Amino acid sequence: MMNEGTGSTYIPYLDGWRGLAIASLLLGHFFPVGGLNFGLVGVHLFFVLSGLLMTRILFMQRVPLALFYKRRIARIFPSVYVYLLVVTTVFALSGREIGMLELLGAATFTNNYVTPDGPWTMPFGHIWSLSVEEHAYIALSIMAVATRASERRSIRAVGLATGAMAFVACVYAVVFSGASDAGVWSHSEVAAFGIFASSLQFLYGARRAGSALHPLFIIAMVAVGIAAHWWTAPAPVRLLVGCGAFALALNSLHRAPGMLHRLLEWAPLRRIGAWSFSLYLWQQPFYQLVRHDGMHPALGLALSLLTGILAFHCVEQPGRAWLNRVWSQPPGVRRPA
Repeated sequence: MMNEGTGSTYIPYLDGWRGLAIASLLLGHFFPVGGLNFGLVGVHLFFVLSGLLMTRILFMQRVPLALFYKRRIARIFPSVYVYLLVVTTVFALSGREIGMLELLGAATFTNNYVTPDGPWTMPFGHIWSLSVEEHAYIALSIMAVATRASERRSIRAVGLATGAMAFVACVYAVVFSGASDAGVWSHSEVAAFGIFASSLQFLYGARRAGSALHPLFIIAMVAVGIAAHWWTAPAPVRLLVGCGAFALALNSLHRAPGMLHRLLEWAPLRRIGAWSFSLYLWQQPFYQLVRHDGMHPALGLALSLLTGILAFHCVEQPGRAWLNRVWSQPPGVRRPA
């Protein structure tokens, strides 16, 4: 998921939040806690962080769209496409079935809509969350350009989008009540609620002074968000209450005392946050091996960490740096052979 600086001012505790997100996801996949969906908790923690960061970049810093999209492509595409290529090659060489629809959906960031009729055969299902983020970035960028002349218009546009997603979630809860197909909850028109709720809260509070908050308020909001992911909680509760509470906690952190900041700035937590995107991508094959092929969870987690860290240093960082370097050169300048 996102590993983006927040602009000219680096905020270390956001890397810690990112570390909590990937730690929650890994816990949910390899050592699940009975009754709680920590995998989805991790995804929603990522979503609210993405909403804050992208709003800061698009609405506050007003980064030109061309530069914004170049940074997004450099950030995401090399890692994702190397992952898809490597996994597909391994499947082909080992004689496993290659799901072309699964590959196409993942490669086009549409697999939160384009899904196989049966169970997933390839470890591409988790890219649904990246698809949601990509769709949200496009929508937010359009809103930012259309409303840059007025902060009030920006808040109104993002607020209307957030409210529309909440309304659609309530409609889906009625229409798909009791249905076995839960795939609609990964559709961007509802799944992006956390991104937009966080964006709205950031926009509303970015230029408004506020008194310091007691740390228990932040902790309580995170606890409420986690509790909303109890296995019997309806999907709209997980989405609206869970993401809403996480968004409120994250967007209130700047008003929290330094104690919480220091906890989130703990070096190991920030480090795993820096690796989080590669870890998120590469944990999925080992998660499937644990879930379907009997691999021990501890081994699956260890291999996920090792592979993700290697991918961060060998694919994510070099690919991102190379694309940014190419795009930063003036037109007509030839790169040395």
